[in-house]
Amino acid sequence: MSFRKPGKRSIGWLLLLVLMIPLIAACGETAAPTATVGSTPATGGEPTAAPTTAPTDDTAAATPTEAAAATEEPTMGDADKYLVFGGSGEPDSLDSMDTTTGTALIVTRQIQESLLGFKAGTLEVVPELATKWEPNADATEWTFTLREGVKFSDGTDFNADAVVFNFQRLFVPDFEFGFRAEGKQYNIVPDIFGGYAGDPNSAFKEVVAVDPTTVKFVLTRPVPLLPSYLAASYFGISSPDAVKAAKEKYGSPEVGGVGTGPFKFERWDAGQSITLVRNEDYWGDKAKMPGVVVRFIAEAPQRLAELEAGTIDFTINLSADSRDKIASSADLQVVDLTPFNIAYLSLNMNNKPFDDVRVRQAVAYAINKQEILDASYGGVGSIADDFLPDGLAEYRATDLEPYAYDPEKAKALLAEAGYADGFSTMVLTDGTELPLELWYMPVSRPYYPDAKSVAELYAAQLSDVGIKVELKTEDWGVYLDNWDAGLKNGMVMLGWTGDYGDPNNFLFTHFGPGNADEAGYTNEQVWQLLADAGGASSPAESIRLFQEAGKLINTDLPRIPIVHAPPVLAAKKALQGWVPNPTGGESFAPISITK
Repeated sequence: MSFRKPGKRSIGWLLLLVLMIPLIAACGETAAPTATVGSTPATGGEPTAAPTTAPTDDTAAATPTEAAAATEEPTMGDADKYLVFGGSGEPDSLDSMDTTTGTALIVTRQIQESLLGFKAGTLEVVPELATKWEPNADATEWTFTLREGVKFSDGTDFNADAVVFNFQRLFVPDFEFGFRAEGKQYNIVPDIFGGYAGDPNSAFKEVVAVDPTTVKFVLTRPVPLLPSYLAASYFGISSPDAVKAAKEKYGSPEVGGVGTGPFKFERWDAGQSITLVRNEDYWGDKAKMPGVVVRFIAEAPQRLAELEAGTIDFTINLSADSRDKIASSADLQVVDLTPFNIAYLSLNMNNKPFDDVRVRQAVAYAINKQEILDASYGGVGSIADDFLPDGLAEYRATDLEPYAYDPEKAKALLAEAGYADGFSTMVLTDGTELPLELWYMPVSRPYYPDAKSVAELYAAQLSDVGIKVELKTEDWGVYLDNWDAGLKNGMVMLGWTGDYGDPNNFLFTHFGPGNADEAGYTNEQVWQLLADAGGASSPAESIRLFQEAGKLINTDLPRIPIVHAPPVLAAKKALQGWVPNPTGGESFAPISITK
């Protein structure tokens, strides 16, 4: 079965429109969570997802009053009626501000809401905990009006002080309740904002409570797309009382998380599942189901087998060769989603010989991306010459070197660099020589649904030009912690699903200052170009700057883009209301299935 792409509505085009009117305030002041926003400064960029069923009167969202009347307080006795989601791995934390993993953020999205959110199936920014937002003349200050009458699920009030508390622990290194010394890291901050408060590269200066229902973000440079940033799952707001009480344990299996969302944390059975129950005091439309069980099923074949057996209701990141099987089932459905991601191979430039660009280029020429796409993705998707997905294609440089498969050129570059016979070791910064490592992730992700099989292809292709690797993996949480700490040597398989429709979410995130610690890439010219592009006053200038940065990145080649591939999502045919988001995180509140 070939993948059917929904009609594409260009993210980049809408971003252009946004940049033309970056200073227009967005508003959508209404008490209902289904409120639409009028003129938003967001990228509406919209790879869209088809809902699992066509909307009908039966599946339309109920009003808060109707939903409350139709549901009863859930109890653990209702567990057999809970929605069951087959997740592709165990979260590392339920503190949304202290994780970057999709396995965690898809759960935190149910518990902790952000100031803004995304319209179902799109990247259009809409109100969530904020109802209005407005910039000053140059977008160096943004004022947000907060939704009134909202409480955290522990009964405490959501207000401006709560927002300030959360962003202080995220941005301010010495904030009393950040618990950094005890292990909290907040790694997403440098990737999106360039650094923490006080860092010379940081766009963040401070956030202040103007009054109980108003907060102001003060920035060090223009950030026209701040509303899009804050709609990302990383910025879910937690109860300050819960954070203070749990300290560094907040987000852990013992504690979980506390937010304002449609579900509440119930329990975390380590290695097995997380159970959420419906928040009966939720400010908006109540969740359709009394609870959700998020099961941790790392292997894609097992997730498919459990979906077929009926022990889970819906799942993600299945293998490409499962499409035909799902489509031919009378009980299952494939749920299509346009790819908004990148699979890549990172080369640690702190390790010799990857400090030599000729060696990095040789690795790129040695990789047969088409073979990988055909063998591991069923030929569905596209070969990547650039980190930007198709929805942001107008920001790609037009004359990039594609590094098309050419093993003879790879061998020539290796010989030129002094490795005519290839190599099988790497040298760390302290002079230690070790076998060359190629790390693959132990979980299924949208961009690498079967990472081990791709790693085996990499190893075989690299061996053909004389590069011998040892395949390695480890627990997913440890894998990411070691990556963030710069402890992943050699070659590392990773990927990215966009959080919002901005080229910098792909480029600054991977080639900004944060990469210096992760894998040794430092290019201040690239950093400045990306920062200037993000604050450009015109679409044409933004495109020019992004393309100029893209050329430099393409030449430096610290990470090799491999493919843009759509994730394989599936559900029972009886499941209604699931509209996957291009970011990989959406509310489960509208989903229902008769049990």
